[in-house]
Amino acid sequence: MRRRVSLVIALIAGLGLHAPPSLAQSAPAFGLTQLMARFGAVKSATAQFTERKYLRMLKSPLSDSGVLIYAAPDKLEKNTLRPQPETLTIDGDTLAIEREGQTQTLSLSAYPQIGGFIEGIRATLAGDLATLQRIYYMQFAGSIDAWQLILQPRDAKMREIVRAIYISGDDVHITRIQTVEGDGDRTDMTITPGSP
Repeated sequence: MRRRVSLVIALIAGLGLHAPPSLAQSAPAFGLTQLMARFGAVKSATAQFTERKYLRMLKSPLSDSGVLIYAAPDKLEKNTLRPQPETLTIDGDTLAIEREGQTQTLSLSAYPQIGGFIEGIRATLAGDLATLQRIYYMQFAGSIDAWQLILQPRDAKMREIVRAIYISGDDVHITRIQTVEGDGDRTDMTITPGSP
């Protein structure tokens, strides 16, 4: 179960993708409401990621890289290319993990804390502020070209899995996501637009 949680966190942490250039126009006023409206206009996106996982039991971080894909309203995919190929796909209520020709499928409704975590991330990508407010305590700061959103789960059981998510970006371009797990382990992902 711990491996599944880490895989889900790793998948979700990287799904703040880059919007097509047509959506990256400046707006006169900018705050969380405006940011969510801009994310709501993104129907699909692709980005490259580099991720470092800092685990208490290891002296140095684990690193991987690959491609992230988002399709509105609720499909997320993380294709790890290095060091080992692996694909994690969330589509509706289903999480599929494919590696070495084997696929494992889980129902998110069977894991409500993970499902809540995923819904919070999907709500960010979909620009669904009401869902974010229902799932997370939020702090937002910055301007259109340099902002940060901090998400802390409202649900105590969910906080045992994820303590906080720090999302940084430039307009609708998420450039970095840091996830701190309940046990103190953390993931740091940098994101750049486009496919490799």
